Parts: sequence; structure tokens; C-alpha cells
Amino acid sequence: MTTSFIAHALPDRQWSDLNTLAVRCIAGPQAQILSRIPGLPDEAFEHDGKVTKREVRAATLAALSPAPDQLLWDVGAGCGSIGIEWMRSTRGCEAIAIEPDAERRRMIAANADALGTPRLGIVAGAAPTALEGLKAPDAVFVGGGLDDEGVFEAAWLALKPGGAMVANTVTLEGEMHVIDLQAAYGGDLVRFEISHLASVGPYRGLKPKMPVLQWRARKP
Repeated sequence: MTTSFIAHALPDRQWSDLNTLAVRCIAGPQAQILSRIPGLPDEAFEHDGKVTKREVRAATLAALSPAPDQLLWDVGAGCGSIGIEWMRSTRGCEAIAIEPDAERRRMIAANADALGTPRLGIVAGAAPTALEGLKAPDAVFVGGGLDDEGVFEAAWLALKPGGAMVANTVTLEGEMHVIDLQAAYGGDLVRFEISHLASVGPYRGLKPKMPVLQWRARKP
């Protein structure tokens, strides 16, 4: 016997002990539909300014190349945007967000719940110490702390063979570091220079954001 009904109008009837239940979710007129394709609006996340911006985030996820059932380390996770979009992108993807700041860890947890990734792991502490004992990742994103001693070395050592390593930086010191890493470990360097529409008096113009240099490599 088949019965159909809406969730808030459960029929007043007796149910057998064994049932198969199928749920079809239909968005209401006020619902905001968020695509599973990486590149959610920045406003979808609670953050304090430390968030990988939308266009760079989409390119970062493309470089990380999530595949089903893979694990990402999001090192220096900020508000957790990279780990959350990684988990949303593909079936079975898991992520661990490593973040030393307690308020940002609270934001990561709130964002994970709001955006449908409550299984996101959150580790309190700073790399490289906080990386000890974690399950080996299929991909690593370093959004913060790359210049700290031992962070890259610990992450690269733990990364599975064939795994992706992606690091973004906006500082001159960070650029010097990733240039040296590319020379030593290979991979590619890409600079993103994004401009957004802004008012210029009575006119309009394109206002540039800070350039981002990205290093992306595969572990042999």
C-alpha cells in the first residue's frame, strides 16, 4: 500500500511495523537554494574577514579536485569555507579543519551545520603540532600558517602519494615561500587578480582585490 502526504499533515492512521519511507524535499518560496558546485557567495558563511573569497575558492576547489570518499586537511581553516565546500561537492567527501582560534572554530561549526556538513571534523590547535595523529589526507589546503616552521613539511609527509597540495598567499613573504616550494617540489604557480564593481563618485568602476598567489602540486 502506498500513501503520500506532506510532512506537517501526517495521516491519522495505524502504521505497520515495517515501512519504506521516501522523502522529497521541495523548496518553499522563501528558500535560498545553494548550489553544490564550489563557489558559494561569501555571505553564505559567517566569518570575520578571514575567508577564501568566492572566485578564488572555486579555483582552489578545482585545484584540490575532490573525488568520492576522499579526505581533505584544511590547515588554518578560518571560517571553514574550503573544507565545507569540499564536503558539499562530492559524495562521501570528508574534511578536517585545523584552526587555533576558538572564535573561528565556533564559526566553522556554525557554518558546517548551516550548510549541510555537520560531519566536518574540527581540530583545535596550530599546525604542525595539531596534525599529529590525524588520518592521512588525500588532499591538503593550507590557507594559513604556511610560513610557520614545519607546517609544510608535516603536511607533505602525511599527504598520500598522488594527493593534491594547494596553498594560497597574499603576502610578499608568503609569495617568496611558495616560489621556493615550487622550485623544490614542482607544481604550478597561478596569480589571481579579481576586481569587483564599485562606485566611483557618480560613475562605476572595477575595484581590485588583493592579488592571491596559489601554488598547487601533486605528490609523486
